[in-house]
Amino acid sequence: MRFSDNPEFKRLLDEKKHDIMQRTSDGVQETEPFQRLLSLLTQCRRKIDEHDFRLVLISKIDLSQLCQDANSKAMDLFRHTDFLTNRTVLVNSSLAILNSNNDPFPKGDNNARRYFASLTENDIVAFHVAPNATVNYFIDGKDYGDGVFYTRDAQNSYEELKTIDKLSEVLDDYRISLTRQDTYLKFFVPKSGLRALHALAAPQENENQYVDNHKHLLHNKPEELFREDIRNYIKQHMKVVVTREVTLENLDRLDIELTDEVGNDMYFIEIKWVGESIDADGNRPGTQYNATPRIKPNAVKQVVEYIDELLKEKQNIKLGYLAVFDARKEDMPDTGTGVSENDVPEEMRKHFHRFVKLKDFRVKNENPR
Repeated sequence: MRFSDNPEFKRLLDEKKHDIMQRTSDGVQETEPFQRLLSLLTQCRRKIDEHDFRLVLISKIDLSQLCQDANSKAMDLFRHTDFLTNRTVLVNSSLAILNSNNDPFPKGDNNARRYFASLTENDIVAFHVAPNATVNYFIDGKDYGDGVFYTRDAQNSYEELKTIDKLSEVLDDYRISLTRQDTYLKFFVPKSGLRALHALAAPQENENQYVDNHKHLLHNKPEELFREDIRNYIKQHMKVVVTREVTLENLDRLDIELTDEVGNDMYFIEIKWVGESIDADGNRPGTQYNATPRIKPNAVKQVVEYIDELLKEKQNIKLGYLAVFDARKEDMPDTGTGVSENDVPEEMRKHFHRFVKLKDFRVKNENPR
């Protein structure tokens, strides 16, 4: 399809028209003083170490009249006490500090970005200088540049995230989180719902005993709840791109796709559960799954078939994980006990080394509410 016939491409052009016109006409960022100051700020940051972000403000008029000896004046700026002890400085055409403050930047990258952009709506240009010498700049309420983070907190939070090779560590931490009441309660029918079930199904039975006997009962379609919970946990703790329900060429769907931070290596997680859930109407216990054949061999075979399909699609698939949430009433052996390559068709066994059965994620409703 030609781009001219693509409505999505046309929509994108309309959205970006202002930016495109500004960059290709006589916008501030196309002028020689702007380019010179941008380069000097980058060079100075590389020469003078700093572990915090700085915001340099300058009026458009002062920027257009940038002094000829800006090279030395920029170094003087970066060494100035007021620059070192304040987050924001307003400078003139000679890069002398007119005003400064050490007010904290708003928390959260999006809030900080909006704040920086708002400072430039009155003919002010803002240069946001990061410790790694990348610079974002803000003009007329718009943001540009090469930076990724806007605040030190955001950068520190990202640096604490774990890479894809630490997935097993993150999932071990997630197992611990499943033992916390505020986590596991979201999967189970609440006590009020169990009492309603008792009234419908077994009024002759003691209500408290009925609630205790059925506290393992999951909400309807619990797989969606499990998938979203583990997906969100991974997103919060890892430097990966997390995508839900990716469609393969054969129209099968991957529950969770993980791509490493550079976008090269691909992993996926297939989510299953065993236990008992309430029916769609909420009137009685409905679906019940056991480990066999739900997990062994059906789910094992499914994951390996997905790996085969991804390889046929020329995807850089590394591993396929099977994650099973075990909400069975009784404590029972791991659902992957005894899994082997014999559980998949012979023609698929060549991919079995890419299959990983994760230790079951045990979910128990210890204290129903």
